[in-house]
Amino acid sequence: MKILNIFFYLIIVCQIYLTSCKNENDRSGAVQAEIQAEIVNLPIGITIYLSKVDVSGPKAIDSVKADELGKFNLIAPANEENLFLLLVGEKRLPVFLEAGKHSLIGDYNSLPGSFSYSNSPLTEMLKRVEAIRQDFDVKSRALQEEFQMAMMGRNKEKAASIEKSFTILLKSNKGQIKHIIDSIGPSPVSHLATSMLSVDEDLGYLDSLANRFEREKPKAIYTQKILKYLEIPRKLGIGKEAPDFSLPDPNGKQIKLSEFRGNWVLLDFWASWCKPCRAENPGLVATYNLFKAKGFKILSVSLDADKSAWMKAVVTDKLYWAHSSDLKGWDNVAATLYGISSIPASFLIDPNGKIRARNLHQEELAVKLKEVMN
Repeated sequence: MKILNIFFYLIIVCQIYLTSCKNENDRSGAVQAEIQAEIVNLPIGITIYLSKVDVSGPKAIDSVKADELGKFNLIAPANEENLFLLLVGEKRLPVFLEAGKHSLIGDYNSLPGSFSYSNSPLTEMLKRVEAIRQDFDVKSRALQEEFQMAMMGRNKEKAASIEKSFTILLKSNKGQIKHIIDSIGPSPVSHLATSMLSVDEDLGYLDSLANRFEREKPKAIYTQKILKYLEIPRKLGIGKEAPDFSLPDPNGKQIKLSEFRGNWVLLDFWASWCKPCRAENPGLVATYNLFKAKGFKILSVSLDADKSAWMKAVVTDKLYWAHSSDLKGWDNVAATLYGISSIPASFLIDPNGKIRARNLHQEELAVKLKEVMN
């Protein structure tokens, strides 16, 4: 079942950055935001930290100890461009700092699920987006469990029905997210919400959204971020020419992607240590054997660093087609060129060297090849 593991961008970033916060005071700027908070059931003696979430790492802005009633005040320069995080014990509260006073009220036992934060339209929008994510997460996990039970019981009909239900759920979720993004317009919240979309499946929408960001908020930090994020995917869109590269094969001979011109070729990124890749290999072998007589080729690029492990996996999985690797792991030249951040990943390239599809699973690949090669 093609269940997606969708984690909200801000949660991932916050968890990574808060592990090594440095206590640096930052009170520059004339316009300030003040948080006046009261959190009931707050453990005594807790220090609350305010940090700015940034791609270069965390930046601690202020810290304070709450009194015995769970009350505390924090002051920082107002900043509507960036997401901030309140670290309250083990709880993390994402907020924005618009100018003026913010009243934060909550119960420590129910954080971060429920808290009020006044005078911050951006934080309210963020909570709406997070509510959609949480709803999708709960429903998709339930479907995942049902799917696994159906597969264990070898009930293929039920499994297929659950897959259809997930497809409908995913489409609905994306529709809700796109509606919110469109209604919000260019803002840090709409940028964060794009993390719930797929660059593979939603590139057209993200591309038009980036154009809107650039047109309406050209100097905004989030505009620069989305433009940078789409830089490689825009070059690798359907119909674009596949960038050429040269890598050594297992015998050390250089092999170029352009050498496969004139054939339909699958550019496959994988590694011997990648369990999902190895799980996909039997289906890929079956598809290759079905279409190789018609001129279908595969060029596999391994992200291995250990040649012996790479070669053992090739033989074990019976991957009898072209292979290449510079044995630099994630720093592989081709992987960098194609913006590979997770594997397995693949590009179906036509005889003219144009990209025609991305990340097709076995059944999808077979259907596509049957369509174009028969």
